[in-house]
Amino acid sequence: MTQAQRYAEWSVQAVLGGLLLYGLAALPDLHARWGVSIGSIVAILGWIALAAFGFALLRDMPRRRSFALLALALMAVRVVFALLAVGRTSTGDPNAYLNLAKGLLAGHGLVMYEPFFGSAWRALFPPLYPLLLAGWGALFGFSTPSVLVLGTLTDAATAWLIVLLGTRLGSAVAGRRAAWLYLLWPSVLFSAPLAQKESLCALLILALALTWVQPRAGWRGAVALGVPAGLLALTQPGEAPLAALFGLVLVGRIGLWRVLATGLRGAIIAGIVLLPWWIRNAMLFHAFVPLTTASGASLWIGNNPDATGNWEPPPIALKGIPEMAYGPRIQALAVEWIRTHPTGFVRLTATKFVRACGVAEFGVTRLVAMGPPFPRLLAAALWPIAQLSHLALLGGAAARLGRVPVTLMLLIAACGLQLLLFGVWFEFGERHREFVTAFLLLALCWGYNEGAVEKDAPTP
Repeated sequence: MTQAQRYAEWSVQAVLGGLLLYGLAALPDLHARWGVSIGSIVAILGWIALAAFGFALLRDMPRRRSFALLALALMAVRVVFALLAVGRTSTGDPNAYLNLAKGLLAGHGLVMYEPFFGSAWRALFPPLYPLLLAGWGALFGFSTPSVLVLGTLTDAATAWLIVLLGTRLGSAVAGRRAAWLYLLWPSVLFSAPLAQKESLCALLILALALTWVQPRAGWRGAVALGVPAGLLALTQPGEAPLAALFGLVLVGRIGLWRVLATGLRGAIIAGIVLLPWWIRNAMLFHAFVPLTTASGASLWIGNNPDATGNWEPPPIALKGIPEMAYGPRIQALAVEWIRTHPTGFVRLTATKFVRACGVAEFGVTRLVAMGPPFPRLLAAALWPIAQLSHLALLGGAAARLGRVPVTLMLLIAACGLQLLLFGVWFEFGERHREFVTAFLLLALCWGYNEGAVEKDAPTP
């Protein structure tokens, strides 16, 4: 390990440790907000027992009967979480994506009326997930069981890539265990029965990481990089820079010229993937809209006198302004606030980061916001699972970071750079850091009771 890599390791450990301390300090506030009950203890012990059962069983490749048992246990847990969403209407993105998908099937195109903006928007949301959801809904409908199956399939594909990444880095055991924990992870379970795109984002980001860990030569490598990069830009544009960041942090292991050649070719392929979206937007707006029209609103949501990092209603004075004019107008308000409140901007940005990365209550908050009213006893039982598992992840990953392969540590560092360079300045909540979970789980599971494990597997 070079000195630069050692500094990177210490930096990542320091950030994870700081977030752990913040999360611990937030426990009294979370307790005051949600309370605890006997159900909290039962839920925590049950989740730990199930996680430990799979963790122990997956030391070796499971036999068919063991695999079936694990699959049944997972489906049972997912059905329980899905029952929390049955007959309830999700707010925010899940509801918007369902409406977009239904509108596509009705022949309206990718357009929705945003009541807070007071106008119809045609490029507010990236297109890939609504298109996927519309295709799925055309075959199986949009009921909670149907959306649960779609989310489970996406999560299962993500888990498979976690196994593959662990194997390529030198520990198939850690890959299997991390995949098991990922499928059981509270934030993943909360989102599974909802039309939430974060699972698809995690799938594409893991595909990008695998491409850089073992890059292919020539245009085959470019396709392997460019296709998921383009699809990620069409799913969550703010996370698209990871396609380059993964390569940049691994440049010492891959080589500068190989990174540049693969990256440039991959950018060409990504451009081809994005081309239909660019053409569609040019025909609609008579302007070049590379990703979405939401960046201005997202900047304002993250930077205004009342900002918390989570969504909030935009200024009513802007209501009814056309889509292409709305973004620059609301962005100007955010820029002006930043210019006139530099200290507040720095404080708010730091608060957004530690709050979103150190606390895990979004799943419970969303359930409570969904109608009809959510029982307070259930909220009290669920939030400790989410928060305590997140704290265990932060602390466990930080403690084991010195044992993991250098490549995995650098991938985690790239995820952190993504959040700090491209994420935290805009709307920034817990779901915007969700893609990091898979990498931290792999670090958490590395080297437990599996014999001698190489400090770093050679990267081809």
